[in-house]
Amino acid sequence: METSSNKGIILIADTQYLTTEALKLLLAESGHKIEAVSSRSALLQYLQQDQVALIITDYVLFDFRSINDLKEIGEHQPDSPILILSNAINQMQIKEFNNVGIRNIALKTDDKTELLLAVSSALKGKKAYSGSVLDILLKLEGPVEDACLLTSSEIEIVRLISSGLSTKEIATKKHISFHTVMTHRKNIFRKLGVSSSPELMMFAIKAGLIDNIEYHI
Repeated sequence: METSSNKGIILIADTQYLTTEALKLLLAESGHKIEAVSSRSALLQYLQQDQVALIITDYVLFDFRSINDLKEIGEHQPDSPILILSNAINQMQIKEFNNVGIRNIALKTDDKTELLLAVSSALKGKKAYSGSVLDILLKLEGPVEDACLLTSSEIEIVRLISSGLSTKEIATKKHISFHTVMTHRKNIFRKLGVSSSPELMMFAIKAGLIDNIEYHI
């Protein structure tokens, strides 16, 4: 059995005492050493001294100066994924996190199963949003209807993209040209009104085209 010393440190960066203590209790059986800081300066100081397996933080309430703080942490600690855990979040913030490479987000109101899955996914290097975050990112009434705009070939392309295949790999698998796949991608993005692969993945999950909240980018 792995011990906390060789499984790494999970660092909680949160200003709320109850949240911090609840997370410590929730993660007590994870096998990781759980540490906590309550300020940006303490977080940066800790990261200068130790490598951590995961950073869990509430960006909204923590004293970050801007989204660039998270970007800089990600650049200096590329092996330390960041899980955003907040009371409330909006679509704009989700897109801002995505733009700086953070694609692990959950809400403090999520249940135990969702929270543990969010932590597990982040530790494994997988990108995942909890169900409640997906509800915010994509409204319930839109995706299923919009999916009807896609042809069967386009739906298959969406699923192949979701599985992590590159454009070249999709072309090889379907025995079509690279240019044809690119044309499909452009048409899919235009029809669905999305502008990036992560947005496409979220659409596919919500529309039921793929059935797992863990996706590949």
